Amino acid sequence: MNRSLSATGKYGGYLLVLLLLLTAGPSLAVNLAAVERTWTPPDGGAAIRMWGFVEDPGSCTALPNSWLPGPIQQGVVNGTLSITLRNCLSEPVSLIIPGLETNLTPQTFVDAGGRTRVRAFTHEVPADNGTTVVTYSWNNLRAGTYLYQSGSHPAKQVPMGLYGAVTVGRDTAAANDVVLLFSEIDPALHGAAEAANAKNYKPKYYLINGQSALPGSAPPVVAGGRNQKTLQLRFLNAGLMTHVPTIQGPYMTLIAEDGYPYPYPRQQYSVLLPAGKTIDALWSPDVQASFALYDRRLSMTTNGTPGGGMLVSLNVAKKFPWILYVPPIIHGGIVVP
Repeated sequence: MNRSLSATGKYGGYLLVLLLLLTAGPSLAVNLAAVERTWTPPDGGAAIRMWGFVEDPGSCTALPNSWLPGPIQQGVVNGTLSITLRNCLSEPVSLIIPGLETNLTPQTFVDAGGRTRVRAFTHEVPADNGTTVVTYSWNNLRAGTYLYQSGSHPAKQVPMGLYGAVTVGRDTAAANDVVLLFSEIDPALHGAAEAANAKNYKPKYYLINGQSALPGSAPPVVAGGRNQKTLQLRFLNAGLMTHVPTIQGPYMTLIAEDGYPYPYPRQQYSVLLPAGKTIDALWSPDVQASFALYDRRLSMTTNGTPGGGMLVSLNVAKKFPWILYVPPIIHGGIVVP
């Protein structure tokens, strides 16, 4: 991985946090539901059973069918994020956001050997066909990028699709930002979710923002913009495998990891993104072109066919402002004073 350290950015991360703290805004209240949906592979394969978070319709009837990652939640620095969750699945579910502090109440069970074991990181929403709703809250939000995900049996429920992105604040140097959420699908795990485990995890599909590029076709466009303007790239990995996002073009400046700013920003053309990791980077294209962003570890297959998978385009025009083409997964929350 080629990189260099920016001596002039020694205090940049700390200045960013200070500026964002001075611009704290209102809190956000969101209603979500955990539901069963399906994802249709781009190669025409059979629809795959998924679990996912959606905007809460108020009951477990008339739910949407097509799966995408959970709605993006846009929090505010020093504010509060409250998510009220309804459970339409066949087993208990909970919500956690690694990297953001809150009070957790782990749930345990006694196994066949008489041992007390942890089932969930915090209190759960029971599997009662959506009758019960539970609220999860995080206060004093810190600037950065985070994953929200199920805290119940995460080795199974997270790969099943129970995850989404949280963004808090934006770097003052960025004209806009874009979420790049990496994940995988192993059809064998999804076919028998209740009894499944990840011991023999072997994904066949590799996704960015819930989409897998189709071999032989133009890759999905995730952002378009103009040269000489800075875009904040928010990388998240909701999968179980490590990925290495790489841009075939100008270097990125890595500024934060898991919501914590680097004391020395790093200039790199690729990012090491282990499971559960988030990275914030600034990218300033200097020419009008289409730039490929892909996984350097070559998770670029679609059910074994090369040329697809984790591959998207960043299109840069000459005169137009940033226009984001992220799939429609922005939150439907209510901003409260």
